[in-house]
Amino acid sequence: MLNFSVTFLITIVNVTFLYLILRKILFKPVTKFMADRSEKIRRDIETARLATARAEALEAEFNEKLKGSRDEGQKIVLAYRERANEEHDRIISQAKAEAARIIAQAKAELDSERRDAERSLKRTTADLAILAASRVVRQNVDAEKNRALIDSFLEETTGAM
Repeated sequence: MLNFSVTFLITIVNVTFLYLILRKILFKPVTKFMADRSEKIRRDIETARLATARAEALEAEFNEKLKGSRDEGQKIVLAYRERANEEHDRIISQAKAEAARIIAQAKAELDSERRDAERSLKRTTADLAILAASRVVRQNVDAEKNRALIDSFLEETTGAM
Protein backbone atom coordinates (compact mmCIF):
# COMPACT_ATOMS: atom_id res chain seq x y z
CA MET A 1 0.00 0.00 0.00
CA LEU A 2 2.83 2.23 0.62
CA ASN A 3 3.98 1.60 -2.80
CA PHE A 4 0.62 2.61 -4.06
CA SER A 5 0.60 5.82 -2.01
CA VAL A 6 4.05 6.84 -3.15
CA THR A 7 3.17 6.12 -6.73
CA PHE A 8 -0.05 7.96 -6.32
CA LEU A 9 1.72 10.89 -4.74
CA ILE A 10 4.38 10.97 -7.45
CA THR A 11 1.68 10.82 -10.07
CA ILE A 12 -0.15 13.72 -8.47
CA VAL A 13 3.06 15.75 -8.27
CA ASN A 14 3.85 14.92 -11.91
CA VAL A 15 0.34 15.82 -13.04
CA THR A 16 0.49 19.09 -11.06
CA PHE A 17 3.94 19.87 -12.39
CA LEU A 18 2.86 18.96 -15.91
CA TYR A 19 -0.24 21.11 -15.50
CA LEU A 20 1.80 24.09 -14.37
CA ILE A 21 4.28 23.70 -17.21
CA LEU A 22 1.57 23.17 -19.78
CA ARG A 23 -0.31 26.14 -18.38
CA LYS A 24 2.76 28.33 -18.77
CA ILE A 25 3.80 26.95 -22.11
CA LEU A 26 0.60 25.80 -23.76
CA PHE A 27 -2.56 27.08 -22.05
CA LYS A 28 -1.62 30.76 -21.99
CA PRO A 29 -0.74 30.89 -25.71
CA VAL A 30 -3.77 28.81 -26.59
CA THR A 31 -6.00 30.98 -24.40
CA LYS A 32 -4.44 34.11 -25.89
CA PHE A 33 -4.89 32.65 -29.39
CA MET A 34 -8.53 31.85 -28.63
CA ALA A 35 -9.14 35.35 -27.20
CA ASP A 36 -7.48 36.95 -30.23
CA ARG A 37 -9.48 34.72 -32.53
CA SER A 38 -12.72 35.62 -30.70
CA GLU A 39 -11.85 39.33 -30.93
CA LYS A 40 -11.08 39.00 -34.68
CA ILE A 41 -14.39 37.20 -35.25
CA ARG A 42 -16.22 39.92 -33.27
CA ARG A 43 -14.51 42.64 -35.39
CA ASP A 44 -15.33 40.76 -38.60
CA ILE A 45 -18.96 40.45 -37.54
CA GLU A 46 -19.07 44.18 -36.73
CA THR A 47 -17.39 45.01 -40.05
CA ALA A 48 -19.88 42.81 -41.89
CA ARG A 49 -22.75 44.47 -40.00
CA LEU A 50 -21.44 47.93 -40.96
CA ALA A 51 -20.89 46.81 -44.57
CA THR A 52 -24.43 45.42 -44.69
CA ALA A 53 -25.85 48.66 -43.31
CA ARG A 54 -23.81 50.68 -45.80
CA ALA A 55 -24.90 48.41 -48.65
CA GLU A 56 -28.53 48.80 -47.62
CA ALA A 57 -28.08 52.58 -47.49
CA LEU A 58 -26.45 52.56 -50.91
CA GLU A 59 -29.26 50.37 -52.25
CA ALA A 60 -31.88 52.78 -50.89
CA GLU A 61 -29.96 55.71 -52.39
CA PHE A 62 -29.66 53.88 -55.70
CA ASN A 63 -33.39 53.08 -55.72
CA GLU A 64 -34.17 56.73 -54.96
CA LYS A 65 -31.88 57.91 -57.76
CA LEU A 66 -33.40 55.32 -60.10
CA LYS A 67 -36.88 56.58 -59.26
CA GLY A 68 -35.69 60.15 -59.78
CA SER A 69 -34.17 59.16 -63.12
CA ARG A 70 -37.41 57.52 -64.19
CA ASP A 71 -39.38 60.60 -63.19
CA GLU A 72 -36.92 62.82 -65.04
CA GLY A 73 -37.10 60.55 -68.09
CA GLN A 74 -40.89 60.79 -68.08
CA LYS A 75 -40.66 64.59 -67.79
CA ILE A 76 -38.25 64.67 -70.72
CA VAL A 77 -40.55 62.45 -72.79
CA LEU A 78 -43.53 64.68 -71.95
CA ALA A 79 -41.53 67.80 -72.83
CA TYR A 80 -40.55 66.31 -76.19
CA ARG A 81 -44.15 65.27 -76.83
CA GLU A 82 -45.28 68.83 -76.09
CA ARG A 83 -42.60 70.19 -78.42
CA ALA A 84 -43.63 67.70 -81.09
CA ASN A 85 -47.28 68.71 -80.70
CA GLU A 86 -46.34 72.39 -80.89
CA GLU A 87 -44.23 71.73 -83.98
CA HIS A 88 -47.09 69.70 -85.46
CA ASP A 89 -49.54 72.54 -84.80
CA ARG A 90 -47.09 75.10 -86.22
CA ILE A 91 -46.56 73.03 -89.37
CA ILE A 92 -50.32 72.51 -89.77
CA SER A 93 -51.01 76.23 -89.36
CA GLN A 94 -48.25 77.06 -91.86
CA ALA A 95 -49.70 74.54 -94.30
CA LYS A 96 -53.20 76.00 -93.83
CA ALA A 97 -51.85 79.52 -94.36
CA GLU A 98 -49.96 78.38 -97.46
CA ALA A 99 -53.09 76.63 -98.75
CA ALA A 100 -55.16 79.75 -98.14
CA ARG A 101 -52.55 81.86 -99.95
CA ILE A 102 -52.49 79.43 -102.88
CA ILE A 103 -56.31 79.41 -103.03
CA ALA A 104 -56.42 83.22 -102.91
CA GLN A 105 -53.78 83.41 -105.63
CA ALA A 106 -55.68 80.88 -107.74
CA LYS A 107 -58.92 82.86 -107.26
CA ALA A 108 -57.13 86.07 -108.27
CA GLU A 109 -55.68 84.36 -111.34
CA LEU A 110 -59.10 82.90 -112.14
CA ASP A 111 -60.74 86.33 -111.80
CA SER A 112 -58.03 87.85 -113.98
CA GLU A 113 -58.48 85.14 -116.61
CA ARG A 114 -62.27 85.54 -116.41
CA ARG A 115 -61.95 89.32 -116.97
CA ASP A 116 -59.53 88.68 -119.85
CA ALA A 117 -61.99 86.17 -121.31
CA GLU A 118 -64.86 88.67 -120.92
CA ARG A 119 -62.81 91.36 -122.64
CA SER A 120 -61.87 88.94 -125.39
CA LEU A 121 -65.50 87.89 -125.73
CA LYS A 122 -66.59 91.53 -125.88
CA ARG A 123 -64.01 92.28 -128.55
CA THR A 124 -64.97 89.22 -130.52
CA THR A 125 -68.63 90.10 -130.18
CA ALA A 126 -67.85 93.68 -131.19
CA ASP A 127 -65.83 92.51 -134.16
CA LEU A 128 -68.65 90.19 -135.22
CA ALA A 129 -71.21 92.94 -134.75
CA ILE A 130 -69.13 95.33 -136.81
CA LEU A 131 -68.64 92.72 -139.46
CA ALA A 132 -72.34 91.94 -139.47
CA ALA A 133 -73.27 95.60 -139.54
CA SER A 134 -70.76 96.27 -142.32
CA ARG A 135 -72.19 93.54 -144.41
CA VAL A 136 -75.70 94.70 -143.77
CA VAL A 137 -74.97 98.29 -144.49
CA ARG A 138 -72.36 97.47 -147.08
CA GLN A 139 -70.42 100.41 -146.30
CA ASN A 140 -67.35 100.70 -144.15
CA VAL A 141 -67.78 103.21 -141.43
CA ASP A 142 -64.89 104.32 -139.28
CA ALA A 143 -63.82 101.18 -137.36
CA GLU A 144 -62.77 103.09 -134.22
CA LYS A 145 -66.10 104.86 -133.90
CA ASN A 146 -67.94 101.60 -134.50
CA ARG A 147 -65.85 99.78 -131.88
CA ALA A 148 -66.44 102.57 -129.30
CA LEU A 149 -70.17 102.52 -130.04
CA ILE A 150 -70.35 98.71 -129.69
CA ASP A 151 -68.18 98.72 -126.51
CA SER A 152 -70.48 101.21 -124.83
CA PHE A 153 -73.48 99.19 -125.96
CA LEU A 154 -71.99 95.95 -124.57
CA GLU A 155 -71.08 97.59 -121.29
CA GLU A 156 -74.64 98.82 -120.91
CA THR A 157 -76.06 95.41 -121.67
CA THR A 158 -73.56 93.43 -119.57
CA GLY A 159 -73.82 95.93 -116.71
CA ALA A 160 -77.54 95.34 -116.64
CA MET A 161 -76.95 91.60 -116.17
